[in-house]
Amino acid sequence: MARFVVLGPVGAWLGPVEVKLGGPQQRVVMAVLLLRRPFPVPAEDLVAAVWGERPPPSAVNQLRIYVHRLRRALEEAAPSSEPLIESVGSGYRLRIADGSLDLAVFQETVSAGQRVLRTDSVRARALLREALALWQGGALAGLPGAWAQAQRLRLEQGRLDALESAYRAGLDTGAHDDITAEVSQVVAEHPLDERFRELLMLALYRSGRQAAALEVYAQTRTLLAEELGIEPGPDLRRLHERILRADTGLPAPAGAFGLGADGEHPVAGGKDLGAGGKDLAAAGSGAAARDHSGPAAGRALVVPAQLPYDLPVFSGRRQELAELADVAEAGRHGGTGTVLCVVAGSAGVGKTAFAVHAAHGLARDYPDGQIHLDLHGFDAHESPVPPGRALRSVLEAFGVPADRLPDDVDARAALYRSLLAGRRVLILLDNARDSRQVRRLLPSSPGSLTIVTSRDQLSGLVVRNGAHHLRLEALSAAEAHGLLVRRLGAACVDADPAATALVVERTAGLPLALALVAARAATRRVTGLTAIAAELREVPVTLDALSSADSSLDVRSVFSWSYEALSPGAARLYRLSSLAPSPGCSATALAALAGLPVPRTRTLLDELTAAHLVDEPEPGRFVSHDLLREYAAELLAAHDGTDAPAAAFRRMLAHYLGTAYTAARTLWVNLPPLELHPEAAEAPVADVADGERALAWFAAESESLPHLVERAGAAERCERQTWQLAWSLMDHLQREGRWDEQIATQHTALDAASRAGDRVGRAHALRNLARACAQAGRLDEAQHHLTDALEVFGELGDLVGQARSHGNLALVLTRRGEHAAALPHVHRAVEQFRAAGDRVGQANALNNLGWTYAGTGAFPEALRYCRQALDLLRDAGDRVAEAATWDSLGYVHHRLGDHIRALDCYRRALGLDRQLGDDYNGAETLTHLGETKLAMGDAEGAEEAWNTALSVFDDLDPEAARRVRALLSGLPAGPARATVASGAGSVLDAQGV
Repeated sequence: MARFVVLGPVGAWLGPVEVKLGGPQQRVVMAVLLLRRPFPVPAEDLVAAVWGERPPPSAVNQLRIYVHRLRRALEEAAPSSEPLIESVGSGYRLRIADGSLDLAVFQETVSAGQRVLRTDSVRARALLREALALWQGGALAGLPGAWAQAQRLRLEQGRLDALESAYRAGLDTGAHDDITAEVSQVVAEHPLDERFRELLMLALYRSGRQAAALEVYAQTRTLLAEELGIEPGPDLRRLHERILRADTGLPAPAGAFGLGADGEHPVAGGKDLGAGGKDLAAAGSGAAARDHSGPAAGRALVVPAQLPYDLPVFSGRRQELAELADVAEAGRHGGTGTVLCVVAGSAGVGKTAFAVHAAHGLARDYPDGQIHLDLHGFDAHESPVPPGRALRSVLEAFGVPADRLPDDVDARAALYRSLLAGRRVLILLDNARDSRQVRRLLPSSPGSLTIVTSRDQLSGLVVRNGAHHLRLEALSAAEAHGLLVRRLGAACVDADPAATALVVERTAGLPLALALVAARAATRRVTGLTAIAAELREVPVTLDALSSADSSLDVRSVFSWSYEALSPGAARLYRLSSLAPSPGCSATALAALAGLPVPRTRTLLDELTAAHLVDEPEPGRFVSHDLLREYAAELLAAHDGTDAPAAAFRRMLAHYLGTAYTAARTLWVNLPPLELHPEAAEAPVADVADGERALAWFAAESESLPHLVERAGAAERCERQTWQLAWSLMDHLQREGRWDEQIATQHTALDAASRAGDRVGRAHALRNLARACAQAGRLDEAQHHLTDALEVFGELGDLVGQARSHGNLALVLTRRGEHAAALPHVHRAVEQFRAAGDRVGQANALNNLGWTYAGTGAFPEALRYCRQALDLLRDAGDRVAEAATWDSLGYVHHRLGDHIRALDCYRRALGLDRQLGDDYNGAETLTHLGETKLAMGDAEGAEEAWNTALSVFDDLDPEAARRVRALLSGLPAGPARATVASGAGSVLDAQGV
């Protein structure tokens, strides 16, 4: 059974097999198709969803590739099923049953629950809870871009509506106590949504907690006045009035507000901890009555309640809050010892606000006290608090007199453990420097909870003390939007969506940076973020726009506290990391950048990731968010001058060039050797020794490599590296169908080689630029560049370069239908390859010669040259050329009327194409195979082959798709023999390297 998920990370399963949906942008395509099923989605809508208002020139080609990969992934998961993604006009449609999508099931179940809400509360609540259980985190989790953010907000509103209905049904069934805890969490996440505050007040009142219900109203009134300058709405005010007069229309449990046996009014939870902490004996817990030996004996133990102010506008972090709550609950019921949770993350990511908010939510489960200590581990103005002083603060908070405190640190720690034995306490240790600063402060009593925040990973606590590690990342775009809404109100935030999106982007999802923006907007009393966004655009350095007179809030200052704690080697690597590609890179690339051995670099990276100045989102790849990169770049300019960064960039460029060149020649064995720049020849390279690893490296670096060419082209003394890196990317970009990027990259290469007077580089760049133009259909430009390339290769005496250029000219001419004019160029290519002693090149040229003769109708000559090509290719290891030659032979045998041999040749070609993952040339072969099937009277076989080819061409080549559709449209007229006027291009292009 098929199952598709959008209420969480986007996913798909066909039966038991999970579909590999690819990277974030490809998942966006899948998400759009899922949300808009069963209707077709125009290509321009998909482009806008993936890239926003400023898509790259290659967006349409990239979109076709994404759709093709999704089709292939779905087919691999369920090979026998019908294609789920179909082309409709210029767009695509996803064909799935509503019951297979979690969102559709959610909506249907919610509707069913709401229909019976008034008549059957028990049934309604069960249905609504069943629907809400489908949510596995935030909708479309992890998807980038404004479209995904907008959809998340829309879907979240649907979840909140369902929650409201579920809670109202629960109140009708009398589940007041259960609902109170749940609604409290929703109120914390959505503090300005008055309907949940109304539900919370009602639940508290019906649970016999009238005072607590009235306190919720008071808090709401204060919050709305401070944040929005308004009073609560009429519904909330009416409920408040009814609770004040104990309205009988708001039923509460019998005796809920009567006097207790001792004549006192009971309060929330049956006890009153009081302001500043009363004796627990007065609250009825009995904790203070326990007898303990030591300096505190005979005294009633004070119950501290030290948690700092909890932000009323705290938002997001739902998954992390739930994770911490689950860990705490497991510890309370497990009884094996204190629960320790380390909350780690980079500077400004909101660790303290999160920990304080979580502690407030958990405080009632720790009736023997809540302690807060700022350990000042990373503080510009305070030294780290030593364990002895921290223990003194905690013991005094529990009522131990100063004159009874031991001087010895270990004795204090022993007293601390004895004092808390048998008690359940919550300890919040904020801003810890390292594990040693924390270890003596860990209570040993079962059921207690210690939360530690730090910029360090505190791995020692994880290893030695079994700490649960909870890492806070930067906020997602939806969470960042939600934070701004909490602080500024939806009207302000949504007044200018483009400005808000820019603010979210430039603040990199850091809560501190977002809070600074919100504070600036609030103090100016703006009605939208337009002016703030304009400032961020105008200020070249975002950190300047996020500065503050308070150094504890200034983003640059906050980053500095982490940086200054680094060792010199790690600090240098952090500064240099600003030169690395922004999508991230490997440890080997960073080692080249720093000029260090890889093992030493990994050690320094461990320090940087522990300090959360660099992240490792997937094993072996390292990245920093934009503001940390900007800060690193500032430090690099301030500390390292200009020569050192330039040298570091060249070292990194050498690594990428060496690896790209090696990977290209691993994948495309027909590529001629280059005399690499000496730095690249000696640089450390990634392991790309086989085709699978070479493809994986290109995939990982696919976004970074064209940008590196552009950066290299603008750098001094990098001209040769620029054109050689562009040369190494040519076939990868061609395989991806990224024609516009190919053209831009080769233009950069040509400019660099021309500027340096490098004739070899200029010749290669001209030929590769011509190939890119030919693929994009710009045939006049391609012919012009090839004419220039032939001239330069001739001046250099480079026979192989001339031969390849002649082959490319033949491609351009055959694409124009000028097969006879192409023949002299292909003959010349064969002669020059033979003269150069290049057997594989000669074989490719012979195949191209045979194909070109076939285009003229001279099939016997075509057969002779293709057979010569196949003889030369035996044991040559060039499977690309071999597949193309088998395709040519199949085409020629078909035209000679030998259909059985034609089918055999096509099947051999397809087998090789599938081994290579070459979908495009495989589709060309299927087109030819369909012709042969039809000629043999097998119209169904022809239709199957052409439909399979069409599924590829729809994604990669609209013109080829048009030709195949024309063939398919002729089938109803009967098995008349069809012809394919084109198709030669794929062979010549594949072999024209």
